[in-house]
Amino acid sequence: MTLRFASRAASIAAIMTLVACGGSSPAPATPQPATTAPAAAAPAPATATLALLEPAEGAFSGHVDTFRWSPAQGADAYRVKISTASGRVVWESPALTVAEAHLPATVSLEPEAHVWQVTAMKGADVLVTSTTGRFTVTP
Repeated sequence: MTLRFASRAASIAAIMTLVACGGSSPAPATPQPATTAPAAAAPAPATATLALLEPAEGAFSGHVDTFRWSPAQGADAYRVKISTASGRVVWESPALTVAEAHLPATVSLEPEAHVWQVTAMKGADVLVTSTTGRFTVTP
């Protein structure tokens, strides 16, 4: 059976009649929601870490003047701070571009307990500050 319809209204009426009589009609098109691809997750920023390497914790007789640490990913400068255990700052370094510092000849660590920390910088921003290292200079 072929049906021809002269108008859209007649087509709709015929479909309704077919459905009412047990016929079938094409499934109405259901609008599909617009889908967007999930946004790619931004990569997590790398976590910078600093490990103090030298001097190791403990007591040292004589002169301690070299300080070393592991480089921090993304750092372009480091600052070292050495204090007495009571909190008096003995020396603060200028910005260093390597993971090593040497005390200037004008700075001498007295025989007593000391603490030290390194701060990694990226420009003017602090990336990470190390844990506090402890050492004692003995006579």
